[in-house]
This record gives sequence, structure tokens and C-alpha cells, in this order.
Amino acid sequence: MLWSWYLSDDTQFYVLGAILLILATSHFKIATFSLSVFLLSSWITTGYVSIINNHSPSTDDPLALFDKIYDKPWTRLGPYLIGMSVGWLLFKTNCRIKMSLLANMVGWLASAACLLSLVYGLYEVDLSVTAGAAYSSLSHSAWALALGWIVVACATGNGGFVNSLLSATILYPISRITYCAYLLHPLVMRIMVMHMDYPLHLGKPLMITVFIGQVVMSYALGFVVSVVYEAPIVSMLKIFTKIPISRPKRVTTTTT
Repeated sequence: MLWSWYLSDDTQFYVLGAILLILATSHFKIATFSLSVFLLSSWITTGYVSIINNHSPSTDDPLALFDKIYDKPWTRLGPYLIGMSVGWLLFKTNCRIKMSLLANMVGWLASAACLLSLVYGLYEVDLSVTAGAAYSSLSHSAWALALGWIVVACATGNGGFVNSLLSATILYPISRITYCAYLLHPLVMRIMVMHMDYPLHLGKPLMITVFIGQVVMSYALGFVVSVVYEAPIVSMLKIFTKIPISRPKRVTTTTT
């Protein structure tokens, strides 16, 4: 399957993350050092693979070196570790982090600049091999850091209208079917391509139309899969976890 690489990566990260979190409960410094080593090694490995393959990221071929960089655990480990660290920070501080207005503004500006540069920074730009290696190794982690700031700001009461927007009730049902839409969207794309009778002359209006259509179809099918499979299983698990476990009462006898 086109997306099975991510499920494999996520499983490995889950095991590694659990080990680091358990280790952090009693040996925080060792866990922090280990996390830093894994993070740095993932950056170095990705950069090295990019350099030896003369890779230059571009918008013309975003999936170049798919089997060597794009889907590999060392490329995807950084965002997972950063997200786990953000969760740990919020847990330890109980979502109570005070920051000045200046720090809040700088954080939001830096986050927005980082996200926009990562999305549009490669447009009509030719990177050198060294710059391409830096981009390949750091871009995913930079994206996670920018999103991590949004999570921290919103969770600690510094999100402003962004927190109100992301907490809107209308987004709740959509968020529940996001994962199903992720699992199904490659099928939607492949079915469309396999049933085409002639090639398309790509242009911006056409790409926007195709994109919106595939998003709507993916979420519609994701809703069906969620209702038919995911929701019943989740409800069943909740029922099982709420079943009280009866223990035999200890009978005590007294002698007179």
C-alpha cells in the first residue's frame, strides 16, 4: 500500500517513544541525552543520504528519492520526538506557561514565517546539494517545531483567535475522520488516475479543482469507514474498559 510506510514508521516511533518516556520518569537526564542523540543522528543520516545522492529538493519532483529519504524512519523521527517533547512539557507544566506579550508575538511570527517558508520556499528555487541536504534533514523538524509552538500557545491560553478557530465545534467531526481520510486518499487519487482516458494539461485552476474534489471525496469515504468500522470498535472498547471487575470478598470469621 502507498501509505504503509508511515504505519511502519509510526509503530517504531511509538516503541522508541514509550521507552524514552519510561526512562524519563527515573533518569530524566539520560532520557534527554538519548532523545538528543536520536534527533541529531536522524538529521545527520538524512543529510548524508541526500548528499551522496546529489539530491536537490524542488516543487517539480517532491517525491524524489522516495525510497531513500521520503519514507525512511530517520527522516520522520525528528517530528515525532519534537511532538513527544511538546507533550511532555505541557504535562509537566500542567499547561501553565506564562510568557510576555513580546515573547508571544515573536513566537507567532517565527512560527508563521517557518510554516510559510517551508510550504512556499522551494517555489522556483534551485538549491545546491549542500542546501538541499540541510533542507531535507531539517525541514520536517522545523515544521514540527512551528506546529509545536501553536499547540503550546493554544494550550496555555496564549493562542488568541487561533485557539478559538481551532477549537470551533464545526471542526470536531472533521477531526474525527481525518485519519480515515488519510488512509483512503491514495486510493481516491489512484482510482481517478487509472480511470482517465486521456492525459490532463495541468494548470493552476485545474489543480485547485482536482485537489478540492479529492479532499471532499476522501473525507466523505473516511466518514463512511469511520461510522462502519472505527466508531463501533471504539465504542466497544469503551464498554469493555467500563465493565467493573468483581473481586471475591474476603470472609473473616471471629471466634468468641
